[in-house]
Amino acid sequence: MVGAGLAAVVLFNFFSGEEIAKDEFEKLDNKEFEVVYEVIGTNVKDLDYGIGDNKRESSETVENPKLPWKKKVTMKGIATAPSLSLILGEGDGRADCVITINGKEVKRATAKGEFGTATCVAASPAGHAS
Repeated sequence: MVGAGLAAVVLFNFFSGEEIAKDEFEKLDNKEFEVVYEVIGTNVKDLDYGIGDNKRESSETVENPKLPWKKKVTMKGIATAPSLSLILGEGDGRADCVITINGKEVKRATAKGEFGTATCVAASPAGHAS
């Protein structure tokens, strides 16, 4: 009888812990964060940046952007990955893509030369409790 009682306590604690973990995951997965995308330089033909959240991610393209270019978006989700890429046009050029999350620069890449490319992809900060 003691063994059955102990098993019930262990099972209760296991399932309670599972519920707590699920609640904590959902709380973190719904945590919003601010992303600032920036492109600085010359001769950028087009750029592509990520938008969305834990339910649906997508991207938007800007052709022949006026530089310097900047866009602020709010995202959420543990698996959401902010991304920014660019391609230079014909002729010489040089440009940087930059991703800043919650005020901290987290990624930077440089494209150089004719049709050069640069891509920045950052991890979501939502998986970190704060």
